[in-house]
Amino acid sequence: MARTYRLIVGRTEAGRRLDRYLAARLPADVSRRMIQRCILGGEVTVNDQRVKAHRALRAGDVVLARCVWLPPQQGEHPPVAQPIPLSILYEDEQLLVINKPPGLVTHPAPGHWDGTLVNAVLWHLQEARGWRLEARGENRSHEPRATSHEPTLPRAGIVHRLDKGTSGLLLVAKTELARSQLSRQLMQRTVTRRYLALVEGKMPLERGTVRAAIGRHQRHRKQMTVRHVGGRSATTHYHVLRRYGPAPIAYSLVEARLETGRTHQVRVHLAHVGHPVLGDATYGRRSPSSWAALGVTRQLLHAYELSFRHPSTGAWMTFTAPLPPDMAGWLPDGAVVEPLGQREGATS
Repeated sequence: MARTYRLIVGRTEAGRRLDRYLAARLPADVSRRMIQRCILGGEVTVNDQRVKAHRALRAGDVVLARCVWLPPQQGEHPPVAQPIPLSILYEDEQLLVINKPPGLVTHPAPGHWDGTLVNAVLWHLQEARGWRLEARGENRSHEPRATSHEPTLPRAGIVHRLDKGTSGLLLVAKTELARSQLSRQLMQRTVTRRYLALVEGKMPLERGTVRAAIGRHQRHRKQMTVRHVGGRSATTHYHVLRRYGPAPIAYSLVEARLETGRTHQVRVHLAHVGHPVLGDATYGRRSPSSWAALGVTRQLLHAYELSFRHPSTGAWMTFTAPLPPDMAGWLPDGAVVEPLGQREGATS
């Protein structure tokens, strides 16, 4: 499936190379390799003219990029099914709701071509079809049982993602109907996603909203940052549930609700207001070694609540997942966090 982007170069972006400009402006899932291949294939134009990747842009240039799902290059491999355990909270003929553990990568990427959630979902779906598979993903099967499952969807039907270090709830579509309907709900911002985060310091306000555009960092491409020019609008609402400290450090337990779904949004917005997530060495102030000394090995962020309309029945569904042990251990009073399971109409 192709995606087309029409961009107009601003005054502050004049002089940048075309490939670097696109890397900063396009969504994070459009890789630099894909951008270069699209340029070479003539799928990117500037003022309706085919150009090279090193073309220096001028203010007012109109860049049209048509990015397609290209076949893998030599050395790249399509994902295979692998027997990785999954925590499935709900499943029917249309969808899965999965509680992802911390440390599990969602999609294959350089450095993580296997052992991901995609590999695990592929195994689960193939097992559901009655196939007998080996760990390499080879089909040694008899004929699969007849089911209503459709052929494998792009990215194994995963319709949104969580960072490797973030735990919590993810939606997986099993049919094209579910994929298109759930993707539409995400675009229309009718899917409700709530996170729990432990953040540095005692946040002074009980509630607040962060409205700050997010885009790729101009120097560190794997990082996101607040960008008032060239960023995409992003809104996060937060509510402080607990405050702790000062020993060993002062910190707060915060609920964050997303209106938008930008890459690293919760982490970037909380760092932007001066309260980065505990363990977040990318956007925080401490090094990984200093967090390790405190027993923190990942950013303490958990996608604990997910609400959406069922793609075929239209029923409103809400799921919750309790805090994982590494986060619960930072609540010295042992109190149950009020929002968990307390919202009207919760399904689990």
